[in-house]
Amino acid sequence: METSFEISLNIKTTKGLETYACFYLGTNEKFAKRLFDEMQGEREIKENSVISMDLLKRHKGIPYPMSILHCNWEHVAHNTKIITKEIFKELNLEQNRLL
Repeated sequence: METSFEISLNIKTTKGLETYACFYLGTNEKFAKRLFDEMQGEREIKENSVISMDLLKRHKGIPYPMSILHCNWEHVAHNTKIITKEIFKELNLEQNRLL
């Protein structure tokens, strides 16, 4: 089983931290790190943070946190746009390389 990368979106609730969305980024670590570096949010630990976005490395089904961003609503909207745009570009470039 190969290693893959993903970004999870998490929200703090009365029950604790809940993951409410996940973006699969594929197997290219360089792409995953570059994409996450383009995203907006606070990289410092924020105790009162309600929303976070995590870059995860998944190896043999086990998730390993690599980095975290603490976000507000505007960050989430901007980051979702960036993720979608960059995944679209990566998938289309990958398909063109195979042709």
